[in-house]
Amino acid sequence: GSTINKVLFFRNRLTLLSGTNVITSKAGSLNDFWAETALTVSAIDPIDITSSSSFPSDLYDGIELATGLLVFSSNQQFLLSSDAEVFNPDTAKLRPVSAYNYNITIPPISTGVATGYIDNSGKYSRFNEMIRVGRENEPMVSETSKIVPTLLPKDIDLITNSRENSLIFFGKTGSNEVIGYKYFQNGDRREQSAWFKWKLKNTLKYHFVIDDEYFFLDVNNFLQKINIVQADSDPSIDQDSINYLIHLDNWVTLTNAGSYNATTKLTTFANATDWIDDVTNGSSNLVLVDTDGTATRIGRYASCTVTNTDDFTVPGDWSGNITLHLGYLYDYQVDFPRIYVNKSQGNTTQSDINSYLTLHRLNFNFGKIGLYETTLS
Repeated sequence: GSTINKVLFFRNRLTLLSGTNVITSKAGSLNDFWAETALTVSAIDPIDITSSSSFPSDLYDGIELATGLLVFSSNQQFLLSSDAEVFNPDTAKLRPVSAYNYNITIPPISTGVATGYIDNSGKYSRFNEMIRVGRENEPMVSETSKIVPTLLPKDIDLITNSRENSLIFFGKTGSNEVIGYKYFQNGDRREQSAWFKWKLKNTLKYHFVIDDEYFFLDVNNFLQKINIVQADSDPSIDQDSINYLIHLDNWVTLTNAGSYNATTKLTTFANATDWIDDVTNGSSNLVLVDTDGTATRIGRYASCTVTNTDDFTVPGDWSGNITLHLGYLYDYQVDFPRIYVNKSQGNTTQSDINSYLTLHRLNFNFGKIGLYETTLS
């Protein structure tokens, strides 16, 4: 008569979370929740165990670790494990390991060396990571989002990650912003990390990561893909023995030649953008890029003027048998923090925030981004 909050798979058993209980099937028999006999306990018998706590501890989700099954209530975490080699009703233990708030709508994730989860008890959401979860010791919990305390909105409900690329994405249904966290893990040490934000053309309904590709479903039910790492299919231009990427959203390849009008000095492309109303809100800058023209024309681009749903025009002569890429320009902005003189003493670093600092030169090492401009404020 109780609600099943989550269905998991643990130690070759189908595991259900319901109320304060963890219920498992027989080992190797996922549809059998009945004991062989009431007289004795078998090693393969089902397990039904209750979490004991002074707080209301209905269990909502869990994740398997090397030490056991870590399950989450709204304000506490428990570890389902066994002190013996055999996991059975006699040896199973459900111990409290920590008492942190947990967003019950977002499942926990594994970053490889830690377990990450969302805490939305405050004005903004927090992203916590838990490491060294064991049967006999208290785990270590750190607030990873501490340096960006107002970045994660309180009501986020989507999370996905790519352990291979050390990336975590946070989203909110009905919002067009995706927040990302990139980190570099070297053994037990996190050497570097950074937070960033993507702004999509339309609002988000769902997202997930498969291999090196980020997929998101927008409000118009279009499933779109973003390559996390550079792929062979990404458009690029070779110029002066350097390969430059073309940064366009929703790009398509045009092989049909446009019609050039020498009087208006405009080239018209007909029936080329039937997808335009489906993937954009209409406020974006649609551009055309020449990717394989002559040496004097390759890399040129022009802003498009959409004349109706399917047609657009661009200034200049874009006719001829050339391959063009059509897509949306997007802004890419990096804000660097204020620079101070630092002095290291042991394991601590002190910053001199009172003296005057004169910078003679700054060297920035960019990737293949093409043209850029800097603003000093």
